[in-house]
Amino acid sequence: MPLYFSELPPTCPISLDQIPASKGPYNFGRPTFIRKSIPLIPAHDLPSALASANIARSIVTSITKNKVINNVYSPKTQGFLGVAKTKYKTTRARWVEQTNKRIKRQYKYYGKNDDGSKNKDISVTMERIERMVWYDRAWKSYLTWEYGDKGEGERVR
Repeated sequence: MPLYFSELPPTCPISLDQIPASKGPYNFGRPTFIRKSIPLIPAHDLPSALASANIARSIVTSITKNKVINNVYSPKTQGFLGVAKTKYKTTRARWVEQTNKRIKRQYKYYGKNDDGSKNKDISVTMERIERMVWYDRAWKSYLTWEYGDKGEGERVR
């Protein structure tokens, strides 16, 4: 049976003269737990089940497709309506790095042998930032960040 999608909600294809199925699936003797938050549909035969399914369908359709809430029409807007822009907002960054005061040094790191000694055949040379200086435009003050000597690697230059 092909499915066609349209603005009208689907209807149940079960006719009224069919025999309804059993109350539930066979659970192999396991206990069934009923969630308190999900209401049970008071349907004992097929016509009342169809009626309650149609009521549930109309409720879901009205919640998802209806644009009138509490007698107030609210159309869906296209795009995003943002917050009003502040005209006094600063467009420049407050903290600026003093790039001429940056210090970089190269270090050489060696691999280790099984006994814990340095393996001179396996090495890598890395450049590390040792010092950075930042300037605050508002307070006219400096902030200095230093890596410090951690005792790792051998300094190349």
